[in-house]
Amino acid sequence: MNIYERVDSLRKMMRDRNIDAYIVPTSDPHQSEYLPNYYKTREFISGFTGSAGTAVITLEKAGLWTDGRYFTQAEKELSATPFKLYRMGQDIDYIEFLNQEIPDFGRIGLDGRCLSLSEYTNLSDKLGDRLIRTDIDYISEIWKQDRPKLPQDKVLIFEEKYAGQSVSEKLSVLRAMMKQRGVDYFFVGASEDVAYLYNLRGNDITATPVFLSFALVTKDKAYLFVDENKVDEEIEIYLEANNVELRVNDDIYNQVNAIPGKSVVYLDPNRTNVLIYQKLNRNVRVKKGVNLTSLMKALKNKVEIANMERAFHKDAIALTKFFKWVETGVATGNIDEIMASNKLLEFRKQQPEFLEFSFETISAYGANAAMPHYDPHKSHPATLKPRGLYLVDSGGQYLDGTTDITRVISLGEMTEDEKRHYTLTLKAHIAAMTAKFLKGTTGSYLDAVCRYPLNKEGLDFNHGTGHGIGFVLGVHEGPMSISRRDRGVSLEEGMVFSIEPGIYIEGSHGIRIENIVHVVRSIDENFYELEPFSYIPIDTRPVHRYMLEQWEVDWLNSYHETCRKNLESELEGDDLEYLYMMTEKI
Repeated sequence: MNIYERVDSLRKMMRDRNIDAYIVPTSDPHQSEYLPNYYKTREFISGFTGSAGTAVITLEKAGLWTDGRYFTQAEKELSATPFKLYRMGQDIDYIEFLNQEIPDFGRIGLDGRCLSLSEYTNLSDKLGDRLIRTDIDYISEIWKQDRPKLPQDKVLIFEEKYAGQSVSEKLSVLRAMMKQRGVDYFFVGASEDVAYLYNLRGNDITATPVFLSFALVTKDKAYLFVDENKVDEEIEIYLEANNVELRVNDDIYNQVNAIPGKSVVYLDPNRTNVLIYQKLNRNVRVKKGVNLTSLMKALKNKVEIANMERAFHKDAIALTKFFKWVETGVATGNIDEIMASNKLLEFRKQQPEFLEFSFETISAYGANAAMPHYDPHKSHPATLKPRGLYLVDSGGQYLDGTTDITRVISLGEMTEDEKRHYTLTLKAHIAAMTAKFLKGTTGSYLDAVCRYPLNKEGLDFNHGTGHGIGFVLGVHEGPMSISRRDRGVSLEEGMVFSIEPGIYIEGSHGIRIENIVHVVRSIDENFYELEPFSYIPIDTRPVHRYMLEQWEVDWLNSYHETCRKNLESELEGDDLEYLYMMTEKI
């Protein structure tokens, strides 16, 4: 069945059941960033394989909305389909499209399990008198043949020596937060938060070691809702020992429906699907806010911090060996972007306790690096040549931490613009890395500090300065955000996030320098500063020394001295010589 046939089948059901439009978002019942193949319904109906987008099908038209990362890819993939590409930020959004195409009192359908409450609220507020049905799963009726099965890998215990806190300790902290807020029931829809709370991990989603699940916590009970086939006797005993009651995954809807009236339920509208919300008794009082467990897991404990230091140390060994391999092999003309990415994975696999990559590696040479989310698998991979710049943004999942790092290295002769832009990016990076800030400061302050050296030169980058990072969980984690948008979440001791400014010149080059840091006490108890986990050499060959102030040079030399001390006992031969070369003072 091709895309046209799938859309025709969908429209037949819409006509038969009096539905005027059908929405297919990119999501699953847990609002996961990365989806199991079973839930790639938007990809199935439209043929567009990007990681973000919304498909809308009416009886006469079909549209696909996606962001700037995917405009070129979407144009190509949608060219032989009935879908028209709508560019987010340039064309009308999909809600405005529905308002234009669907008459008042028209009927719009969607699978409410795969739409967040916050997105549903936005949709409902803007669609006026149009009726939204959230109980319609047409895709499952069409996608019967060759649909991937739901993941069946077993749930795994995540040992306390890695987690740093027991389940009972976490539940105690959570219940104290619930009591403070006057909450009777706390609902957890995000699989990462369930895994964190119960010290469990899984293999349901590539690059994110979680299992599809829900949780519900009361003043004296805790429940885990998961596919019963994923739980063995060891997990049953473990849960019982931690006073966690096991339930079948889909029972969550009945359990939520059974919450007594006048109870107070706390949920995160961004991580709760709308069907959960609609199952609540009308007399239940709902408090909405950031997941309490998200606030908890954002503050890494001392054991997690120590473990992450080890994970990043292993990553540094792998990256140093990798870049030496690249520079040695590039002269042969036999290395392309995908080959290099695969080789980096090999080096990571050599490290103890490595699990998998934490996201698909961005391996981008020359002009390809001007696309911040470039994927060589979606185009013809470029061959690395002994000139210009090569950007690698990559990460790993280890039992003792999740890593993320971006470096740009010189492969030979560079242009003046490449050197200037590299040096400005480095200045922006150092500005944020050396910032000291008052308690209560939010991420938007650090974002402004980081952008300032670029803004002075009339330059900027079209993404956030940084994102939170999970502990053997998602490589992107909230609730804090280092970006222009102030989410109102203060930066606190123990928070872990990236600092990754960049400059992107279309058709020429792209530069991004990223380290992962954590917040520590500074001058006194009222001030914080940043301490890096990442100690991987920053290439100084593209640096214009005259553009750096002495304090910036001092920071860079000190950083490289630590890199050298950390790694020299772990490397030998040519790899060690490469380390010494890359960490020479400037």
